[in-house]
Amino acid sequence: MGVIFSGIVAVVVIAIGAGFILRSEQESAYEAYSTPSTRVGEPGNNLVGPDWSGEAGGGESRAEGEETRS
Repeated sequence: MGVIFSGIVAVVVIAIGAGFILRSEQESAYEAYSTPSTRVGEPGNNLVGPDWSGEAGGGESRAEGEETRS
């Protein structure tokens, strides 16, 4: 019975220690994957502007030469 309790205590101590170690080593994605040539001032800002629709060509919803059903 004492072996089981000591095993449980050991697992809890290892889990808590691993949690502290992993938390201290974790980096944000913008820090971990940054390169010296990037020019992003503050991560999280919308870099395309408030009027960007997501469509190439300024909101055109179909490709050039594409036929659509009416």
